[in-house]
Amino acid sequence: MSRNFLVKSLACLAVALAASVAAAEETQDWRFGGDAYLAGRTVSATGENIHDLFAAGQHVTLGSPITGAAHLAGQNIVIGARVGGDLYAAGQDIDLAAPVAGAATLAGQALTIKGPISGNLRAMGQQVRLEAPVAGSVIIGADDTLINGEISGDLVLGTKTVTWGDGATVTGKVQVYTDTPGEVSVPASVAPADRVSVHEAKEFEQAKTRAAPERNYLIETRDWLGGVLVVGIVATLLAVFAPGFMDRMRQRSLAHPLRAGLAGFIGLSALVGSILLLAMTVIGIVLIPFSLLGVLVLGFGGYIVGIWVIGAWAHDLVGRGHPVTNGECALAAFGGAVIGALICMIPWVGWLGMMAIFLFGAGAIVLRVTGIGAQKTAA
Repeated sequence: MSRNFLVKSLACLAVALAASVAAAEETQDWRFGGDAYLAGRTVSATGENIHDLFAAGQHVTLGSPITGAAHLAGQNIVIGARVGGDLYAAGQDIDLAAPVAGAATLAGQALTIKGPISGNLRAMGQQVRLEAPVAGSVIIGADDTLINGEISGDLVLGTKTVTWGDGATVTGKVQVYTDTPGEVSVPASVAPADRVSVHEAKEFEQAKTRAAPERNYLIETRDWLGGVLVVGIVATLLAVFAPGFMDRMRQRSLAHPLRAGLAGFIGLSALVGSILLLAMTVIGIVLIPFSLLGVLVLGFGGYIVGIWVIGAWAHDLVGRGHPVTNGECALAAFGGAVIGALICMIPWVGWLGMMAIFLFGAGAIVLRVTGIGAQKTAA
């Protein structure tokens, strides 16, 4: 993928929020980095050289081909031009009338699919009409389903009623889940009987809740040790190459642990909240990646700092004093990493301990950067 999927998902959320603001106003059309961001009551995506499209509104139309993915949200959605990547659409009525080069994920009340899909199809709605070929596999969940196209992969269908058109064929396996299995049949022209299975709908839920495979303790131990190793190495490097910075954060957080935890909570909440606020301004969408980067840096950095503080505290607790040499820093860092990993393993409450370390360390960073309480600590 050319860009981070998470960033694109947040951008899609951004235009969805913007649509609520612009619903009574003219369409907002913003182009950046080859991508198009549109929001308003009636949105029509046109123009050349559009890579990814993010559009939200009451009426959304794709009128020009795009080379990348399309993320669409609205009441009525019409895809009238080719999508060069994946398609994601959520609305009440969705009409797919053009080719999709990637996979398509559709959710709504009435879905009509007349454009060929080169990847997989996932469609969820009250009524789903598939009247085009799909090169991959298909998952459909609907009350009423019409299938009149060629499916080159497998088909999983959850429906109350299904109608098979003359052009319906499935190359792979067909699995149908319905409340009335005795009333649903799959013609031989669609798929031979040895590739067809019809089940009661409740069997699908039972299949999802089957017992998990046996735990592989060797793999779990390897992953546990790998996590300790990574965290220990990063904490050691920070302690060795930035000893003053790490020591001041240790002193300040241990002097006021509750303040550090509260500062971490406020700092992370502010960064996460800024993503929604920037999205509501539309033009501020360009800054969302920086807020997201801040969340990741403060989150991961907070855990590393929290592990280091715990390790240094334990190093002093056993009578070895504050770690000064490189060897002592490494010992404290890996000791803290082991302690943190052991806390995470505690049943039921381990995640709370991990969150405490996470917020404690993030708060130490916030206090160090903002200088809050610096004079009192120095005194």
